[in-house]
This record gives sequence, C-alpha cells and structure tokens, in this order.
Amino acid sequence: MKIKELLNILHGTLINPSKNILEKKVQRFSIDSRNIKENELFVPLKGEKFDGHQFIRDALKKGALAYLTEKDLDFPNGILVKNTYKALLKIGTYKRKKLQTVVGITGTSGKTTTKELLKVVLSQYFKTYATEGNFNNEIGVPLTLSNIPEGAEIGIFELGAGKVGDIDYLAEIVNHDIGVLTSVGHGHTEKFGSYENVLKGKGEIFNLPEKSVLPDTLLPFYREKLNGKKYITFGTEGDIRVENVYLTEEGTEGIISYKNEKIKLLIPVYNRAIFLNIGAVAGVLYHLDINPIKSLKILEDYIPLKGRGNTLKKENLTIIDDTYNANPLSVKNAIETLSLLKGKKIIVLGDMLELGEYSKSLHEKIGETIENSNIDTAIFYGKEMKYAYKKTKKGIFLEDKKEIAQKIKELAKSKKTYVLLKGSRGMKMEEVIDYLLG
Repeated sequence: MKIKELLNILHGTLINPSKNILEKKVQRFSIDSRNIKENELFVPLKGEKFDGHQFIRDALKKGALAYLTEKDLDFPNGILVKNTYKALLKIGTYKRKKLQTVVGITGTSGKTTTKELLKVVLSQYFKTYATEGNFNNEIGVPLTLSNIPEGAEIGIFELGAGKVGDIDYLAEIVNHDIGVLTSVGHGHTEKFGSYENVLKGKGEIFNLPEKSVLPDTLLPFYREKLNGKKYITFGTEGDIRVENVYLTEEGTEGIISYKNEKIKLLIPVYNRAIFLNIGAVAGVLYHLDINPIKSLKILEDYIPLKGRGNTLKKENLTIIDDTYNANPLSVKNAIETLSLLKGKKIIVLGDMLELGEYSKSLHEKIGETIENSNIDTAIFYGKEMKYAYKKTKKGIFLEDKKEIAQKIKELAKSKKTYVLLKGSRGMKMEEVIDYLLG
C-alpha cells in the first residue's frame, strides 16, 4: 500500500514529508518499535499506562518508512490522525474487503491448531492468509487485517474472548463468512463469570455469518441460534465423523468420514483432539464446495507450532511440548492423549490461570483425572496445582523448574519415557524443557 493510498483511506494529514514519500510503499504495519523493520509503518497506540508516541523516534531509527500520530511532531513522514487505534481499524477493514472469503475461528481450545491445519489445506487451492501467533484480541485482529498481503484470496482469523461481547466486537471488524467453534470449556471463567457465559460468549461466532461449523456435542446449545442458517457438525456423531482415533509411536492416527467417503490419516503429532480439529477443517471445506475428504491427505506432513504439541527427543526421552497455554479442557485432552502411549508416561503441569472461583475445584478434578489414568507420574508446579497434587497418589510437587528437569531425568533413566509438559502461558513451563535439553 502506497502512502498516498493510506492518506486517502485515513483522511490524514502528512507532516514533515520527505521527497517522494507519497509513492513509497508500506510493506507492513507494526505496533512494536522494538521489532520494526525497514519500510514498515509504525502505529503508536495509547493505553492506560503507556503511550506509543514516545517510541516513534526509535521506530524511525530502525528504518520505519513513516508513522501514524495523534500529535503534530517534528519527526519526518508522520500521518496525523485523530485516533491511531481507529486508524488501524480503518486500514484493517479496508484490507479485509479485498478478500473473497473470511473464516472466523474461536473456541476454548484448539482454535490455533485448527487455524494452522486449515491454512495448510486451503493453501492447496487459494492464496491463503491467517492470523500469526495469537494476535486474536481487539488490537491483534485489526493489526492482522492490516497486514493482509496483496493478492490474498482467503483469510483465516482467530477471535479470542475473555468476556461476553468480545467475539461480537471482533466479528464486526472481521465480518467473517464462515464461523467455526472448536470447543467450549472452563477457560477464562474468571472474566466470563460462569460456564454458561462462556457458552454464550463463544456462541457469538455464529451471529454474523450464514455458514457455520461446530462440534456435534454443542449443537443442542446453539440449534435455535443456527435455525435458518447453513451449518455442519463434526465429532463421533457429527455430519463429519471422527472415528477410530488412537496413538502410535509415529503420531496420532484416525479416520475422517463424510457421507460415503472416508480417509485414514497419520498425523505426526501426539494429540488425541487433533482429529476433532481436522473435523472442523473438513466442515469449512464443505462450505467452500471443496471435497472435505480428498483434500486432507496433505495434513500427514503437518508440523505444529512450537509449544503446541511439537515433539523433541533426547536419548530415551520423548518430550511433548504443549507449554503454550492450558485450560481444563486442553489439560484433560493432554492426560487422555498421554495415557494412550506405550511406555513410561510422565506429565508435568503448571497452573491453569484465570479460572476465578472455579480454580480450586477444576484443579482438583485434574488430579482425580490423573489418578484414574494410565499416567505413571505427575509433577505439579504452582500454587493452584497443589489442589491437583492432593487428589492423586501419582503426584510429586516441586517448586523449582531445575528440580523438575532433574526429577524427569531420574525417572526416565531405566526405559523409554514420554513426558508431556503443559501450563498456562504465565507459568512459562517451556523453561523446564530448556533445562532438560540444557
């Protein structure tokens, strides 16, 4: 996008322009002066405790082509606007209109994996663009839209939610054609207030689009909302059926079927729930009039993002790095997944955060689930995980990540061992892996 086009979109005023700046092209938009690159445009946002305007000089020193500003400054190549956040929204909505189709994805767990799987599959047919990382909130979504590359045909965007109304707000920006709900569980209940509010908030993904995809188990909660719209379900009893899922030494194997067609897949990831995510992908393909079975073979080469189920090996130890985040639903899946593996099994769990008044009981339930599982040893870390520790005889509670790594090494000495590590983002459980590989 050229600077002159940007000025027209924003109705902004160019201040201190350098020669030929109007014809210069903005490669990307950035809100972080620390990571800015040449020919990017810096968008300084304002919050309660910070003001990005103080980093404009730093951004320009690093090669920023220009910047947005709410203040008439002396720096070169500024675009004066009333509100930098609203300007970013304008850019994002302008770029979104150039896409043929937009898929919006939300869920308590599985939304990032579903997005990544869908990106792999759709890239066979279209120039596809998707949310990078976890830029799925009120700032991340407009920034992601602003960086839609020229020529992109389909966009896949994550919509995150911490409370009722969040998805509705983001949906207005994204204006998605197909809404995907991956799952609903006790995530962010501290802000949502209750599981019922989580159901309500996640269900906002269906308000705008005419086409939707959801788990068969959740259809009773949303049937009335979806009445008169085109929807497809996935799951063991869904329109898209997920069957015979089990774990092997090479990864997770299962069958996806639709009507009279089926495909058997081996995905090189240890994650029982990944086949539900693939079911959601198949649902989107159905809405796009693409054969939802024949297109999935490419997923056998899928490589997960770091911290989202990728595996690492050291001697007789196989490390399953699922440290990016955690909630009761995803931890339950991790326990069930690990239980299916053959060999010694260790799970390392850090606190599940943002559960509010439900935290104690939900952590206790995790302990009970472990007690009734095929896991050999559970190592707990964090004050909330003490509740889980007290509910199982298989548990060890440690307060130091170096000690956790050492204990894993001790337990893994004798035979082939799988260790799965998981915790909320704030617990930084990946540090245990750093010590393990040390």
